[in-house]
Amino acid sequence: MKRRFAFMMLYLTGALLLTPLPVLSQAPGGTAIYAAGADPDSLDPANAESNPSEAVNRMMYENLARFDEKLKIVPGLAVKWDQSRDGLTWTFTLRKGVKFHDGTPFNAEAVKVFIERMIGPEKPSRAGLYTPFVNTVEAVDEFTVKINLKAPFAFFLNNLAHSASGIVSPAALKTYGKDISRRAVGTGPFKFVEWVHGDHLTMVRNDDYWGGKPYLDKITVKTVKEDSARVMMLQSADAQLIVRIPSEDIPRLEKDPNIKLDSTETLRVLYLGFNCARKPFTDVRIRQAISYAVDKESIVKNIYQGRALVASGMVAPLTTGYFPVKGPSYDPARAKKLLAEAGFPNGLKAKLWSPQGRYPKDFEMAQAVQQQLKKVGVDCTLDTMEWAAYLTALRKPVETNESEIFLLGWAPSSAEARWILYPLFATEQWIPKGNNRSFYSNKEFDDLVDKFTRATTKAEMDKYLKAAQEILAREAPSIPILVTKETIGYSKKLHGVINSPLELTYFDNKTYLEK
Repeated sequence: MKRRFAFMMLYLTGALLLTPLPVLSQAPGGTAIYAAGADPDSLDPANAESNPSEAVNRMMYENLARFDEKLKIVPGLAVKWDQSRDGLTWTFTLRKGVKFHDGTPFNAEAVKVFIERMIGPEKPSRAGLYTPFVNTVEAVDEFTVKINLKAPFAFFLNNLAHSASGIVSPAALKTYGKDISRRAVGTGPFKFVEWVHGDHLTMVRNDDYWGGKPYLDKITVKTVKEDSARVMMLQSADAQLIVRIPSEDIPRLEKDPNIKLDSTETLRVLYLGFNCARKPFTDVRIRQAISYAVDKESIVKNIYQGRALVASGMVAPLTTGYFPVKGPSYDPARAKKLLAEAGFPNGLKAKLWSPQGRYPKDFEMAQAVQQQLKKVGVDCTLDTMEWAAYLTALRKPVETNESEIFLLGWAPSSAEARWILYPLFATEQWIPKGNNRSFYSNKEFDDLVDKFTRATTKAEMDKYLKAAQEILAREAPSIPILVTKETIGYSKKLHGVINSPLELTYFDNKTYLEK
């Protein structure tokens, strides 16, 4: 009996092993619905200033070099590169057989047009990635480009991998001019179809993609500002991917058998910025007082349920060049004392601006800040507006800019500290030229930026980077509040989603929907 039982068990085991297991179907086809929290601001990489723009642009444009999922720099439209011994010349060998979506061939001339646009008179908003460093560019032959620098720059490849360095078809630039901001023409795995502002953006598969035909037929990125609405879309399968999941919804979604969550610490710092050119915020004591009035730990604990990190400075811990600096900590009594010293013993009135739905719990955070500031005598009116309008209001020049205190986030898409300190706080980056929306100006800080930019050793660079971050902690042109953890949710039938620490979530040619 025992021998018969053993034989039967062996037979059944063998039968199970021989039975084909179900395999995931990677057949091409399908439409992926991606629910984002805000509209893109521009489809022109050189002028795109928000992560919603960078995320969609990553699917349509490509760079000479790119970041992989662990932020390692790998080849993109360039297959290899060499740096001269003196660090001043970079030579790139380009990928052959690549075409832009309008049929224009990708070659050295296209790269030359891209670089000359960045350093030329047009001065796109992200030109600061190139103008301080790049001297000239030359097309050596059809597939070889030389870029000559003004001085050695250790982070040059990081800048080339930045989302703003997506290369646009030179023919499309000629045809559309400034309208390129509303229609993308790149070399990426997906091609632009339409953009209905405030509603959706549609892309279709690029059948001629050099990296292999993408699996997905179509991607629709829908603008869904309300957190709860995005969550409902995922649960009802009306969306296959959502971003900016509220922390309170995470435990419930983790139990859903049809949904997968992915959470990662990002490089993004959410902060309050001051208009340092507008009284009374020209006075550092006012800025410091408000800094002491904000209880960051309470915000992280009560609004984010601990799913964020309290920020010590404007540079997040995973960013190259981060140093833990000590700025003002929560101290309402000290806040009141500083306000009195600055001539406001009875407090003051101020305008607080916030987006709604662009960042996780952004408006709720602004409401908490409003309440905290009221306790020390700073009475804020809280206003919000649609994301593109919000950026437009903040981009007005100093003479007409009406901001006072504003909530924003910044993640350096080059993954290094310079692309925080320089664009946000250097004097020459005042908007509308750059991204210094605080109109902050400090010669000592500017000198440090120049020094760490041109440093030739890591020890020298780190010394200047640390000193610059210490100045910001002391002068408080902004209040860094928290470092985000980006939690996305997607259907278990969707595979190959890229969730980068750069806080960019997107698809590539290998992303597919299980049949």
